[in-house]
Amino acid sequence: MMNNYCPKIILSLLLLLCVYTVTMAQYNPRFEDRYETDAKKKKKKKDKKAKLPEPIEFTEISPTNYAANPDRPGTDLQQPPLFNNRRIVIGSGQGKTGIDISHYQGYINWAEVARDPQVTFVIMKATESSDFVDDRYHFNIREAHRNGLKVGSYHFYRAHVDPQLQFNNMMRNIDPQQQDIIPVIDVELTNGVSYDLFISRLQRLCELVTHAYGVRPIIYTGRNFFNKYFQSYYWHQYKFWIAAYTTNQPVLNNDQDYIMWQFTDKSRVQGIKGGVDMSRFMFGHTIEEILYRR
Repeated sequence: MMNNYCPKIILSLLLLLCVYTVTMAQYNPRFEDRYETDAKKKKKKKDKKAKLPEPIEFTEISPTNYAANPDRPGTDLQQPPLFNNRRIVIGSGQGKTGIDISHYQGYINWAEVARDPQVTFVIMKATESSDFVDDRYHFNIREAHRNGLKVGSYHFYRAHVDPQLQFNNMMRNIDPQQQDIIPVIDVELTNGVSYDLFISRLQRLCELVTHAYGVRPIIYTGRNFFNKYFQSYYWHQYKFWIAAYTTNQPVLNNDQDYIMWQFTDKSRVQGIKGGVDMSRFMFGHTIEEILYRR
């Protein structure tokens, strides 16, 4: 009896072994590898090609393709060429540079800033809206003066806030006796108000500042913002400071003149950590034109 069952038992075991081998090869590829012949392994190794990384495409984006508010990108830290109204390069003596700063720059070592030949003037944020005061302003203006720098102050205009309240905030903090440069109004936003309300409130604020300081304020804005909101002949009586972080100097509608161009926000200055806004005088304008005559 036992001898009759042996072949059947052996056949069953072989069948089970085959099923086990196929199953392991299906769910565990490494198991099949153990049974490959040396010839097959060598052939597989020979046919295997090294995978090369995909090539990286570099695209040069023209700075002029960026929208402004202020205009960007400002990736070139070198000063762009300086032209007069006829697009002719003028002497570097007429393009003196200076910086503007705020609490975003943190602690500033003004003794070091004063040693940097790029800095011939400093305009710093003082106030915004009806109640905001830059928490570094009073320290900055005191220390900048102490180190012999020519200093001015700016107010950030908020179109949805009463201009009288904004003016009151300026007067509480921007002491005329501390100013070497005409006050500046920074205009970058409409804050959702209508065009007419935006303009009328800004005009009112400018009138209040003119009456109190005895001189029209400088208006800082972006190139595109200027071309959209400052086309009225009324604004020709004001000095404009234009921000446009582009390779080419900004051109305003109707060839409107402007006194300064803020050409980058990534300049490096001694005594200041990180990038800083830098501007220079344009079209033969000089610092003498913006000095505040107390």
